[in-house]
Amino acid sequence: MSDEEVFQELRSICAKILTVDPALLSRDVDLREELEADSLDMAEIAAAMEDRFKLTVDLDTAQQARTLADVVALLQAAGA
Repeated sequence: MSDEEVFQELRSICAKILTVDPALLSRDVDLREELEADSLDMAEIAAAMEDRFKLTVDLDTAQQARTLADVVALLQAAGA
């Protein structure tokens, strides 16, 4: 899966979980500061990523992600 395809999938997942317009989700948007994602939101995003990409995401590492670019990098490191 290309970097852009991964980003688009994550954009959709995050928009649904955070109940925001996908247009607001750029690669550099800070999920915590700008969109007020809390630890529960990040855990939900991690679980959705595991389901969608059929891989295991380390929850501690996922909790450290700040931007969508960080989450894309996390997924690519895990093999997506």
